[in-house]
Amino acid sequence: MAGGMTRRDGPTLAERVGVTAPRRGDDARHCWVVDAPGHPGRWPGLLLEWRREDDGWLGRVAYAIPDLDRAGARMIERWLPAHCLTAEKAPPG
Repeated sequence: MAGGMTRRDGPTLAERVGVTAPRRGDDARHCWVVDAPGHPGRWPGLLLEWRREDDGWLGRVAYAIPDLDRAGARMIERWLPAHCLTAEKAPPG
């Protein structure tokens, strides 16, 4: 039957029309978290996504801070206002 649901060994529909699936993580960027509420200081982070709200842009970011109760670090993931996030700059030298 023409146009039926037969099994083929050829390319997929996506391959035939030239569409590729988006890769995960393409939008993640390194950043600095600066003076986040409750976490003063400058912390290296990973910006995962942006969203816009009535009062401005927020970035969902993951970053690590020292864990004062134990040796090691604590991982934080949260939405922060854009003014707490800056682009990562390579150290001089």
